[in-house]
Amino acid sequence: MRWKQIVATGMTLGTVSAAGFATTALAVPAGPAGFGMFSTWQAAQKAAKFKLLKPTATDKLPRNGKIVVTRCEAQKKSRAHVVIAVYGLTPFKMLSLSQNNSGQACSTVGKVKSLGKVKVDGTTAQVTGKCGFDHLRSCKSTKVFLFLTWRKHGIYYFATSFGEARKTLTGFAAGLRPVG
Repeated sequence: MRWKQIVATGMTLGTVSAAGFATTALAVPAGPAGFGMFSTWQAAQKAAKFKLLKPTATDKLPRNGKIVVTRCEAQKKSRAHVVIAVYGLTPFKMLSLSQNNSGQACSTVGKVKSLGKVKVDGTTAQVTGKCGFDHLRSCKSTKVFLFLTWRKHGIYYFATSFGEARKTLTGFAAGLRPVG
C-alpha cells in the first residue's frame, strides 16, 4: 500500500521513478508552441515565455534528463506553461522543481500533511508531506515525499524531495537563481 501511494504521488508530480530512471509525463517534441524537452535552462526559458529560476544547490544530485516545458493542463489555460526539472538518478534520492505561469498549481498531490512554513526568497512557502497518515511513514523520516510551494510575481513554484531531509529541500529552494 505504501509504495503504491509513493508511485501515485510521483506520477501526479509528473515524474515516474522506476529502476533508477525518471521520466517526465506530458512531454511533447519542441514545436511552434514552445513545448518540448531542453538541455539548457536558457532554451527552456525561451520556450516557456516567462522568467525561470534554476537551482544552484542540488545536494550533488545531477539533473535526470532534460528540462521539460509543457502546457499547464489542469488550469485549462492554453497559454500557461509548466517547466519541470528532476535531479537524482536513483529512486532513493530525488529533488525536483516545477514552475508555472498560471499562478496556481497545475496538478494536485492528493492528501498531504502540513509541516509548517518557511521563507523562500522573501516569500512565505508552505511545507507539506505525504507522511504521518494512512499507514505512511512518520514525517520525521527522509523516506517520504516533501513538498514546498509558493507564489511570487504570478509564478507558482513547487519543489519536491524524496530521500532528503527537510532542510535540504528548503536549501534547494533558497538556492534558486534567475536564469540569465
